Amino acid sequence: MAIPTKIGRYEIKSELGRGGMATVYRGYDPSFDREVAIKVLPREMMHDPQFRVRFEREIKMIAGLEHPSIVPVYDVGDEDGQPYFVMRFMTGGSLSDMIDKGKVPMQETARIVERIALGLTHAHKKGIVHRDLKPDNILFDENGDPFISDFGVAKLTESTGNLTGSGVIGTPAYMSPEQAQGNDIDGRSDVYGLGVIVYQMLSGSQPYNADTPMGVVVKHITEPVPEILKMIPDLPHEVDGIIKLSMAKDRNKRYASAVDLAKALNLLAFGHEGNLTISGTGIHTGTYKAAATPSGKSKTGLIVGGMVLLVVIAGVFLLRNQLFGSPQAAPTLTVAPTEAPTLTPAASSTESVASPLPFAPACASGVTLPLPSVEETNNICVQKIPYTGVAISQGATFESLNPDFTCTFETTTDGKDIISCRGVPSFAFDLKVCLPPPPPAADDLNKCAQGSLFDKANQCCIAVPPKDAGCVVTKINIRSCP
Repeated sequence: MAIPTKIGRYEIKSELGRGGMATVYRGYDPSFDREVAIKVLPREMMHDPQFRVRFEREIKMIAGLEHPSIVPVYDVGDEDGQPYFVMRFMTGGSLSDMIDKGKVPMQETARIVERIALGLTHAHKKGIVHRDLKPDNILFDENGDPFISDFGVAKLTESTGNLTGSGVIGTPAYMSPEQAQGNDIDGRSDVYGLGVIVYQMLSGSQPYNADTPMGVVVKHITEPVPEILKMIPDLPHEVDGIIKLSMAKDRNKRYASAVDLAKALNLLAFGHEGNLTISGTGIHTGTYKAAATPSGKSKTGLIVGGMVLLVVIAGVFLLRNQLFGSPQAAPTLTVAPTEAPTLTPAASSTESVASPLPFAPACASGVTLPLPSVEETNNICVQKIPYTGVAISQGATFESLNPDFTCTFETTTDGKDIISCRGVPSFAFDLKVCLPPPPPAADDLNKCAQGSLFDKANQCCIAVPPKDAGCVVTKINIRSCP
């Protein structure tokens, strides 16, 4: 696609980046003789008659976020029906560029997080959640000071759901469990993302990795927070507790604000909480206390360790049904009883001898074989590619009945297998899931006649079900991404 020469009054110099939600250009503003960054949103958004109203409302809120650590919005408009907004051009690169060069030292991490936390908390007090906080959206100026960019862009894109049916918009590597599941979110979702960023800055890698984006999402929802000390053992022990509190699965167990997280890091890095003051309510202090002696430090570590254990246990318990919904009775397949075979005792010259391998009786009418459960869990968009998560019975086989759609196994959790499916957006396909009968144990082979299975639960013989008898076919939706 050719780069435009002009957008509004702005002269386009080059393309800075292109992603699933927007394209960013480097431009020049002749009215103020300054370089700017111009973010252009997809043209198809304007097909929604309500989007323009939402766009103008949301962008005004974003432009009103005047704070020293938030990239300012200078202008907003549309060019031939394509919405755009103009921001300050940041010359110092991104936090991603910094992390690519190697792990970030503890004190530098604390300095960056302190400034970012102030900007996030300022926005949260105004009711604005970033929704896509990540290193790419933390930019530096010529002095090396960090700024948050792209406030509200994810929400603007999600707001086109009535038009496109889009799922959750964001970056799986930094997405909170509640956002990944499509639940309502608040500022604590950004606290989670900031915790992921802290982990990545200190370790040089993201906490969760998988072969597919949906696999990463599933890990954020279900797996415990990795222990950073196993990767970087020379870090202070307290940092593990800080990360686990910021990335708690249950948002009620996280820091109440990004400032609380920054204070804990400052205390660890510098021995004091720093000059972090936010007016208003909801900001808690004193989460961590400086250790005056080695023994005090050890005691603090034990307390933090206990808190982390409680968080992990509570998080797993509270979230076990959030991903998969309330447990329901699995559908069943009724199998007709079989007749037990008749044995003729072996004869001898003196007496009849009973068989040493007595056959099991036929099962009574009504004995059933289970069918697999199938349930959609969530939908996400990654670089305009839609994924649908599906939870199926553990050990079940699965097959797309449409060649344009594919499904991949991701993980097993809470007794269910999680698969992710992708294909043609805005369409549905049939997914075949089968729960084959368990193979008979060696000592059960002679208990039933050929063509029958021994049911250990009922201690009787069941006829082998016909092909596909243990299968269900479910329609799975693949939604569009803007």
